Amino acid sequence: MTRDTLSGGSYRLEFDYQAPLLTVRLLGEVAAEKNLETTREYWQHIADRVSACGADALLVLDALPGEVMDDADLVRFFNGVAGLGLDRVRIAYVEARTDQMPRIEYVEQLALERGYRIRMFANEPEARLWLRYGGD
Repeated sequence: MTRDTLSGGSYRLEFDYQAPLLTVRLLGEVAAEKNLETTREYWQHIADRVSACGADALLVLDALPGEVMDDADLVRFFNGVAGLGLDRVRIAYVEARTDQMPRIEYVEQLALERGYRIRMFANEPEARLWLRYGGD
């Protein structure tokens, strides 16, 4: 088991690796979600950590208070993270803000269309269950 924390300008990533699962908790301020470059930056750190530890599965626990990006920024985001290797792991993404779930489900569809093995959840137990037993 490996645990550590990485801090950026307006966010903090708490990593917990228990093979084969890497869990990352996203914490911070509203500004982190509203800034495309900041979002790309912390996803680069997540991708680096996935690669470094050799995780097969990624559980993202998003506790950031911001809104989901608009459509244009989502396209730029996916273009910016293409090739980081995140398409090689199963990703369960838990959104803390249930009011954001319709938008998060839209993001899930965009990710699936780009070849990611991802599913969005409103709670951590369901996400863990899917990572452990769910299909692709």
